[in-house]
Amino acid sequence: MDFLKIIRAVEEFLYESVTWLLFYPRTFWRCVRHPDWIIAYTDRELGESPGEQFTDLISPPLFLILSIFIAHGVELFLGSRLPPTTMRFINDVAVSEQNLLALRALLFSVFPLTMATGLLRSRGIPIDRETLRSPFFLQCYLAAPFAIVASSSAAFLRAHGPLYWIIGGVMLATSLIWYVVVQTRWMYAHVGEGWWRAFTLATGYLLLAVCLVALMATMLVMA
Repeated sequence: MDFLKIIRAVEEFLYESVTWLLFYPRTFWRCVRHPDWIIAYTDRELGESPGEQFTDLISPPLFLILSIFIAHGVELFLGSRLPPTTMRFINDVAVSEQNLLALRALLFSVFPLTMATGLLRSRGIPIDRETLRSPFFLQCYLAAPFAIVASSSAAFLRAHGPLYWIIGGVMLATSLIWYVVVQTRWMYAHVGEGWWRAFTLATGYLLLAVCLVALMATMLVMA
């Protein structure tokens, strides 16, 4: 009986893994090309029962994690590794692929959490697990393209050669511009206090997220 359960679990995992080959590019394209559509889609899907949510796209948290995995694959392809240092924590993380991926997933999850919390605060909505769920899931969708391009750009910037540095710089600038534009439009649609206010909120919470990530990284290094 237990053996049959294991077989079924393996079959389900294999099926889910293979479908990612179809649904990941579709999800990525719609997030990048149609962010307004993905915003409405997320709100609609979260209103469905748990078993019927995100059936035609990858779920937001999983999409973010897979994007981080792909960015790590780009890093491995380029042969770009974290340089050895005298800091024990960085060396311990660098030698373990699992630890490195877990750390990146944790740090990049700060961006959707900060932006979602910022929207609720700007609208005067109490922050709890229920009110935070919808904007956080949406922000996982929006953070994933930013995460994969920004992480890949860092790999290019660590590679050897001016061409790689140029490519990395262009990728990083493009990802930041796209992310700020999308967040500004999102804030404008939900806060409704003008474009300048929306841009200020978007850039302000983005900078806050960057500061939080830097603070977390510093605390982990010094621990």
